[in-house]
Amino acid sequence: MRRPGPAAVMAKTINRARIRGVGEVGQLFVGRARELWFSQETLVFLVRPSDGERASAPGLKLREATASDGPRYAADIGTDSPRTFRARLSRTSRCFVVVSDGMFVHATWLTAEGAWTRELRATLRPPAGDAYVYESFTRPEMRGRGVYPFALNEIAGWASDHVLRKVWVAVEGDNASSLRAVSKAGFRPAGEVRYRRSQGRFAIETSELEGSGFTIETSPWVL
Repeated sequence: MRRPGPAAVMAKTINRARIRGVGEVGQLFVGRARELWFSQETLVFLVRPSDGERASAPGLKLREATASDGPRYAADIGTDSPRTFRARLSRTSRCFVVVSDGMFVHATWLTAEGAWTRELRATLRPPAGDAYVYESFTRPEMRGRGVYPFALNEIAGWASDHVLRKVWVAVEGDNASSLRAVSKAGFRPAGEVRYRRSQGRFAIETSELEGSGFTIETSPWVL
């Protein structure tokens, strides 16, 4: 999977501001500017077998999104315009949405090949035969209601049906709510990657993923 170019980043930023408000986007940019000056953080990698019992959730339904869902995704999730959403979908980059009362209340992306992650400025590739889920978002009014664990359980079931053995996810170490939600879906810690930014320079300090088959392909790209 190629990293997003400047035009795609700008389109996503404009749509995020339109859907979620200029305040949130402003806070995001301030936070990232501070990160570039100095930050020291951890990504926790968790994994679970794809098979297992699926959880039920009344009123919620998970399905794979299609190109025709672009306008609804842009309106309800807000991280992409209809055009950039359609461009991201491919055989190796899939999006799953949770629907409640006709609205997309959650979205998660999945790949069996590789996905760009801003935190590590790298493409993350799961082991052959596994899947990696990333860029998960739950609408604020639905948080704390089990939507994310439901989505992860259902996605794991989809992965099992498609002969993928394990599902991986990476969560920022200080994001306690996401770590709890992922754990509720049966994921267990598999390693950590600690990284640092200082005066615009980036470095991965330590990685505990050696031997897992999960690879990190670093890049000098900044955004």
